[in-house]
Amino acid sequence: MGYNSVHRTNFESTSIPYEVRLRVAGKAQTPETAAWIGQEVEALYTNGPAGGGGVKKSVNEVIGILSILLERANIQPLVTVFET
Repeated sequence: MGYNSVHRTNFESTSIPYEVRLRVAGKAQTPETAAWIGQEVEALYTNGPAGGGGVKKSVNEVIGILSILLERANIQPLVTVFET
């Protein structure tokens, strides 16, 4: 999310950020490993400063969609009608 994202100021003229907020996402091969990532994030939240703003964990499968262009000559239209 960024640093100094809540108050938008340092309150001091130092190079150390006043506050830092994170959004963490992980990619895993198994749901169990993905859940472990969530546990690590929760530990970071509960051991950090008070008033962190809440934590939400979830494990879900993500399916990606990629748009591409194909040459019209390479497309063979086909329509199949199923009757019941």
